[in-house]
This record gives sequence, C-alpha cells and structure tokens, in this order.
Amino acid sequence: MKDRLSKLSILVVRYKYDLREDNDLVELSKDEAMLKIWSTIPGLGIKFALANPEENEYGGVYLFENEGALEAFLASPLLKEWGEHPDVSDLTFKKYQALPDLTLATVKPGYVSGDVIKDLAPMA
Repeated sequence: MKDRLSKLSILVVRYKYDLREDNDLVELSKDEAMLKIWSTIPGLGIKFALANPEENEYGGVYLFENEGALEAFLASPLLKEWGEHPDVSDLTFKKYQALPDLTLATVKPGYVSGDVIKDLAPMA
C-alpha cells in the first residue's frame, strides 16, 4: 500500500461553470458516453468530482497510478477540450504527489478497506 501511495500522482482541477436551467452540470454528469470516457482513461484510479455551487466553482481531484499516467492525461485532448467548452471559464490545474507516511497515518481506522467505492458510498 505504501509503495502504491508513493507512486500516486494527483491532479486538482478547478473551473467556473455557467449554470442555467438548460445547462445542468449534474445532469451532464449522468451522460453514459461521458462516463465511459472517464472509466477508460489509462492509469486513472478515481476522480472525485467537486462542487461549490455558492461560488460557482467546480472541479475534480484525480488520482493517477503514477506520474506517467497523469502526464499522458494532460497530453490528451480531454482537459484542453473541457477548458474550451463555452460554459467553462477560469480552468486551472495543479499536480501533486502523495506523502505516503503522513497519508497512512491520517486514515481513520476502519474508514476505508479494500473497496474504497463501497466504503465511500452513501449509507442507505
């Protein structure tokens, strides 16, 4: 686990989005074709979608298996095309590396197991 964390590359993306009645970002995020694209990005382990509607700010935290996968994503047209979308403005991104020892030391016991998706799902 620690070795995987030391290789983890993290991308934080922020942008403004012009929300209107005919342009709901939450509805757009349910588009099956778009979801398939995200699930097939090589080396992308998980994307946390972020929303701060009060400040009209959205984005994501992307966890890539390694720096090569993150760099390949940045070289792909996806981020560039999203930044050129007519309803998107002020797109910024930063790259980070995980600090494995500190990360492991701060995980609440029992908070996540081997199935992070199941662990983070809303409780019924």
